[in-house]
Amino acid sequence: MLKSDRFLAYALILPVVAAVVAFVVGPTYNVATLSLTQVVMGMERGFGTLGNFKALAADPVFGLVLKNTAIWILGGTFLCVTVGLAVGTYLAIDSRMTGWLRALILLPWVLPDVVTAMAWKWMLHGQVGIIGQTLQSSGMTEGTVSFLGDPDLVMWVLVVVLIWRKMPLVALILCAAIRAVPDDQMEAARMDGANAVERFRFVTLPNIAFSLTAVTVISMIWITAEFALPWIMTGGGPANASQIMATYIYQQSFEFFNWGVASAMSVINLVMLASIVALYLYVNRRSWASEGQK
Repeated sequence: MLKSDRFLAYALILPVVAAVVAFVVGPTYNVATLSLTQVVMGMERGFGTLGNFKALAADPVFGLVLKNTAIWILGGTFLCVTVGLAVGTYLAIDSRMTGWLRALILLPWVLPDVVTAMAWKWMLHGQVGIIGQTLQSSGMTEGTVSFLGDPDLVMWVLVVVLIWRKMPLVALILCAAIRAVPDDQMEAARMDGANAVERFRFVTLPNIAFSLTAVTVISMIWITAEFALPWIMTGGGPANASQIMATYIYQQSFEFFNWGVASAMSVINLVMLASIVALYLYVNRRSWASEGQK
């Protein structure tokens, strides 16, 4: 490589490295440092202590936050990918309606989070919400239903709204992957007497395994980072019943000013995200290795 080419390569990559250091490494280091620092009334009092993590362990709300976060991430990801796979499979079937359906299901994805959250908040309102009124007028429920005010119901209602918001892109990615399945494999399975379910299980799924793994990991990262939807719809209520990691970090930081505790939760959140990415890289590497041995 010529010196001029090497210089050009370094010059092109330097802005990216600078951006990563400025917006990723720097803030991450600052949060990690603050998580080990006792902060009292906005003043740093001592470094190298695990007091913030001990405070989280003693916080009864944090246990509920972990439970809600597990429902939010695991339940949301599973349902998002499952529904996305079903919709993507349907879209992959040639139909005159497919083009219209693609445009229609993209609508939730292109809407801003604030618009989505406010629209669903009003539709699910216990007194004036159209969903509750429809159920009541049809005789399916007696009286009003407080979808966002019931501690036993609110998390799953948020998960349903989350799926409506995140599923469209998953469906389109999987639709493209299913359309890319070789026709000769499908035809060979059909000639061997395989029915539609067997063709999907033994031909389609193995061919889209990489895309399925990718959208699962991407969905988990999206859902873990989601903040606006639950915060606008419930604010973590009622009685912390819908409090997840992202909303609790915000509350501890900007309402209670417990920056050390919030930083400790951010470190835990970062470890969860890193674990998800590491798992994806491991599965991806094993997948490529098995493909290379064939």
